[in-house]
Amino acid sequence: MRRAGRLAGVRSRRRALHELDEERLLRLVARGDRGAFDELYRRTSPWLAVRLRRRCADEQIVAEVMQETYLAVWRAAGAFAGSAVGGTAVGWLWTIAARRLVDAFRRRAHHAEPPVAAAERTPVPAAEEVALAGAVDGDVGDALRRLAPELRQVLQATVLDGLSVREAAVLLGLPEGTVKTRARRARIAMRKALT
Repeated sequence: MRRAGRLAGVRSRRRALHELDEERLLRLVARGDRGAFDELYRRTSPWLAVRLRRRCADEQIVAEVMQETYLAVWRAAGAFAGSAVGGTAVGWLWTIAARRLVDAFRRRAHHAEPPVAAAERTPVPAAEEVALAGAVDGDVGDALRRLAPELRQVLQATVLDGLSVREAAVLLGLPEGTVKTRARRARIAMRKALT
């Protein structure tokens, strides 16, 4: 009888957590609520993995970044819960993951073999270029690839990744005004290229 009562309690707790938004889940995680963490992970890990794979084809790096990201979320959920900055929990989570991905790329570059002489090197497209080519092709893809890298970065963050201007600014390490200006310049350049 006690076991049935505990199972019913666990189920009702899961239903209650399922109904909470990500911000409330993070506040519970900040208080050490393992169930809230599990629900946040269940809800956010699939799209986070997809976003990371858009930027990196190496599954090992993606797995490491996922692990480091959720470890950071568990340890620092109070930083989000106590912040007055605003933004969404999902944006905060993506910012952590994006920074961990950059750190992983830096570690990999630091431990890589010395560069091959320029004559022996075959140009390899960046992971973002490969992802962009797979996501967008035809005239639009060509126009995107012709954009200046700083404009393409902003478009990728705001359009392809679906980040808000504030989240893109945090991710790219730019002021919000710069993100807005570059997004406007990118749209103008895309319009010209496509007409």
